[in-house]
Amino acid sequence: MSEFDLLPWQAELWANTVRRHRKAGLPHALLVSGPGGVGKHALCLHLARWLLCQQPGDDACGQCHSCQLWAAGSHPDFMICQPEENSRQIRIDNVRRVNELIFQTPQISQAQVVVIRPAEVMNTNAANALLKTLEEPPGESFILLETERFGSVLPTIRSRCQRITVGLPSRDVSAQWLQSQGVSVDAAADALQRNGGAPLKAQRWLNSDEAKAQTQWTEQLLSWTFGRASLSQTADPWVKLEFQNVVAWFYQLSCDLVKANAGAPSHSLQYADAVTELFAVVDVDQRLLIGFHEKLQEILGQLLSGVSHHNKALTIEVLLLEWQKLIRVRAGASA
Repeated sequence: MSEFDLLPWQAELWANTVRRHRKAGLPHALLVSGPGGVGKHALCLHLARWLLCQQPGDDACGQCHSCQLWAAGSHPDFMICQPEENSRQIRIDNVRRVNELIFQTPQISQAQVVVIRPAEVMNTNAANALLKTLEEPPGESFILLETERFGSVLPTIRSRCQRITVGLPSRDVSAQWLQSQGVSVDAAADALQRNGGAPLKAQRWLNSDEAKAQTQWTEQLLSWTFGRASLSQTADPWVKLEFQNVVAWFYQLSCDLVKANAGAPSHSLQYADAVTELFAVVDVDQRLLIGFHEKLQEILGQLLSGVSHHNKALTIEVLLLEWQKLIRVRAGASA
């Protein structure tokens, strides 16, 4: 499977997109939204290749000069705009390069195509530099913007794009796809549980060190909760982890606690085993939990948008201390 192949759950969306383009033409600016791990980038690349193809059918022909340049990774009418290395933001210089390409005459194809990802990390100057291009795109150019957080994309950008939503496939479809990639039934079920049912995210999780790190993180948090580990014993290993992962795991666990308290079934929880273990022996202060959840949401949003300036070690310690306040082990309970 190549990075621009359509995924099984995208077949109907793709067919509708092809019909739409043939009937009335696609808009010049498309905002492709959906949760992480459902293949938004693969869809955008597939669409870009098709729009650039010189002999397109229901798909790119794969044989024309444009398709050959695409396969070689050197198509002059295509660009991906994303944060540069060591940066979490798309800055104005990145968008200026997009504008330069878009306002040139296409060299090979009938159009130019730019993919901007993720759209929500464009800073204000970059977004403003893109606005005129979105309002009055030249020729047959197309700008495809990807986002996991539609609401975090600046309204001025959203209002100038038409939205395509890539939905989360059913758990059965996701599991079948993972199994077709060589993943066992049990491993697929576990990976999907831990990754909100998103198949590509689950696949990356299985193929990385994140699965082991996340399991260790959960065990260390439970040890801290039940008084089996000190603050430094818990926090110090976490400082060595990717900060965004630590916050995201904490955030998801807080989501699970909120849902479990409202009576959600365990199969809907990413940390089902940990939540069951906690609820068996602890009481949760719901008011503090909601505040903790909102704080994590704010920190995670800042991290994802590239505007976080948190002291990693200090923030982790503060989160652990706040967690300790909202979780109370029942008297006489053993964990």
